Amino acid sequence: MSKVLMLGTDALARGAIEAGISYAASYPGTPATQILEYVAKNSSVPCEWSINEKVAFEVAYGVSLTGRRVLCSMKHVGLNVAADPFMTSAYLGVRGGFVLAIGDDPGAYSSQNEQDSRFYARFAKIPCLEPYDGETLKEYTKIAFDISEELSLPVMIRSQTRLLHCYSPVNLGDIRHENSTSLQKDPLHLIAIPRHVIPLHRELNAKQGKIRETLKRYNFNEILPGEGKRGIIACGLAFTYAMELGEALPILKINAYPVDEDLLRDFVKDLEEVIVLEEGYPLVEERVRCLHPRVRGKISGDLPLEGELGPDPVLKLFGKKREVQPETTPPRPPVLCPGCPHREFYKALLEANPTFVTGDIGCYTLGALPPLSALDTCLCMGASISKAIGMAKQGVKRVAAVIGDSTFWHTGIPALIDAVWNKANILVCILDNSVVAMTGHQPTPHLGITAKGDEGKAIDLAELCRACGADSVVEVDPLKKEELLSSIKRGLETPGVHVVIAKRPCVLIAGKLKKN
Repeated sequence: MSKVLMLGTDALARGAIEAGISYAASYPGTPATQILEYVAKNSSVPCEWSINEKVAFEVAYGVSLTGRRVLCSMKHVGLNVAADPFMTSAYLGVRGGFVLAIGDDPGAYSSQNEQDSRFYARFAKIPCLEPYDGETLKEYTKIAFDISEELSLPVMIRSQTRLLHCYSPVNLGDIRHENSTSLQKDPLHLIAIPRHVIPLHRELNAKQGKIRETLKRYNFNEILPGEGKRGIIACGLAFTYAMELGEALPILKINAYPVDEDLLRDFVKDLEEVIVLEEGYPLVEERVRCLHPRVRGKISGDLPLEGELGPDPVLKLFGKKREVQPETTPPRPPVLCPGCPHREFYKALLEANPTFVTGDIGCYTLGALPPLSALDTCLCMGASISKAIGMAKQGVKRVAAVIGDSTFWHTGIPALIDAVWNKANILVCILDNSVVAMTGHQPTPHLGITAKGDEGKAIDLAELCRACGADSVVEVDPLKKEELLSSIKRGLETPGVHVVIAKRPCVLIAGKLKKN
């Protein structure tokens, strides 16, 4: 066994490889993107960038039905997209080990919200493991596959940006042999129709006691003895913050959910005050407040409900501060890269003077910032076209929807079909830079390259838009200003659904594409 310094995402991926996975599926999303990239580059395991998180989950579930182990990874808001199959998979159960690795983003460093995925695990009634360093990221992931097969349930690994994007020492272990393929028909457990749902739900509820007993066996949650009548309950990464305090207080370390209430009750019974540390929402604090009269945490206002918890609020709660203060650096908000083709598109769009511009999720969202200030709204993946439809249906004219190529593949296609079907008068602008640029230049369907770098089958974006029934589809190089401006104006002023594809590779990959 050798010890190496590993990025958190890599440690998690390594744990899945050591567990003997046969496939991995994901959609790029910070902070979880590098999980699949590590699998693709450092193993022979087949893997894919799926079209979106829902498809990734469903592909992974199909692998599990063959009896083989599979890793599905995504960021927290990606789980919203995958929620439909995720919730029902808990009813149906799994065959081969199925681990769902989620990267939460407290502080919204690269996200549109700060949701806490532990609530999804509780909602679905499945186990959730929350590591606190690189070593536990790897080991908990390996164990999660065993738990998944023991309980016949998906198991969630919940981590956060700070842990996934930091380096720490990790012990490398042996790689387990893959499961053999075993696909069996079982209609009562694999077909989610109304007559089966109640019995399946009953089985899921009956598993809850076994889930608690299984988690207890691994000692994920344990009491560390200390001195005094004040105790700390520290969840996941917050356990690291608690240990850095240097206080000799009793600590209840929580790294798995659901939490055994008897353990909580046993920890707090002789304490005068309980402090709950957790990244995200006060899930554990809510429960502890039912068991003890004096609890300090996020609900009490002693710790912030918004933003990343981090060490500073914890130190402040204990009347301390960092011995060495971090250097104050000027803020460096993200901006469009110099030479980005999106800049020229936005200049033309502003000159065309649309009434309202609905935006979407991607690096082009940065066009909302000065000096361009070209977008008027941004909600979630694929929503730009849908929002534009709603506005147009209320009589708003000259509405433009701006969406990136990867986002269009992700969830823009159904919205485009909806616009055509319901005869909306909108302009759809697809900014095609050939890759998923914001998350590190992962390939898209029209590039025709797989996650492993092999040649796939490329799909023509313009032909797809025509097949969806758009009234016109025009591909324009955004550096050809007059042609682009003319196409945008025509799309804004002509009734119907019109698509303008501003097509030019991201400046950071243009040279590579030419070489290929």
